[in-house]
Amino acid sequence: DAILREKPVLTKLFEVLGPRYADRDGGYTRILKLSQNRVGDNAKMAVIEYVDRPGEIRAARVPKKRMEKLLLGEKKKKNLKDVIESLGIDPHVYKP
Repeated sequence: DAILREKPVLTKLFEVLGPRYADRDGGYTRILKLSQNRVGDNAKMAVIEYVDRPGEIRAARVPKKRMEKLLLGEKKKKNLKDVIESLGIDPHVYKP
């Protein structure tokens, strides 16, 4: 069992990560293997990142629940650009 006592960690968990992953049933992280091994002991290297975060290396698929909310919610989106902006993604950077 683990107990989180640091206020910044708790704040991030409940105010940032919790809402971000509320619609996701799993698959919160991504592991990307690096092509170069570490110098010295030749160990394999990887990058571990959260999905659905600003600045992620590779954009994640939008969870089905979130897509349904976006497309079928009260405020109907006019086009793909509106949907992308509502996800917090810069539409000028996104390339489907």
